[in-house]
Amino acid sequence: MTVNVPKSTVEKPLTPIDYIAAMAECSTAREVSIYAERVPLDVRDDERFSRAVLARLDAIREKRRQA
Repeated sequence: MTVNVPKSTVEKPLTPIDYIAAMAECSTAREVSIYAERVPLDVRDDERFSRAVLARLDAIREKRRQA
């Protein structure tokens, strides 16, 4: 999968929550890592985004454990 990072525009400014929602498309830890590197720095520094990255990684690990 190609990691698609949404782009904020003047017409549609994005918030950290928008980036968190888009992260749900990531299905591997590597994709999450690439995605987190590509989001804007102000989003990366947001505590909500950091917690969401950890939660997504946990969800991926749990899914692998159950498989």
